[in-house]
Amino acid sequence: MMDPANDELHAKRTASLARIEKLAYWLDDAFEIPIIHKRIGIDGVIGFVPFIGDFAGVGLSSLMIGEALRLGAPKRLWMRMGANVGVDFLVGLVPIAGDIFDVAYKSNRRNQKLIQKWLQEATGNTPKQTRWPGTTSIVISLALALVVSVGLWQAVFG
Repeated sequence: MMDPANDELHAKRTASLARIEKLAYWLDDAFEIPIIHKRIGIDGVIGFVPFIGDFAGVGLSSLMIGEALRLGAPKRLWMRMGANVGVDFLVGLVPIAGDIFDVAYKSNRRNQKLIQKWLQEATGNTPKQTRWPGTTSIVISLALALVVSVGLWQAVFG
């Protein structure tokens, strides 16, 4: 016999994954750049507006982290998601190069995949894997973004 609590949890997770998928699509892939056939979303488009667009992108990307929290995701997951958004934000502050990075990096799609993977592991559908390579790349990316941001800040305001 089916457990009603388990059915409710499954329905909640399914609805949440649908919202996450839709949000990632709109933020990272909603439009196609005609000549190069590269997809770009609202986050990439508003990122071209200096500073304000980057802050708006962080706000929109934070919606996905909120969804992960609503699902009861562990701290390590939403911290990693925050790191993805942080890298996207910091590198996105660099004029032109940051905008190109933002279009290629697709932090929202990365976060969508993280949530899906966590839900699969939480339900026992996939084996657990090590997280060291991902952690190392996040640390290196954040350090690089910090160096670039400080250099840019000094060049503009120093």
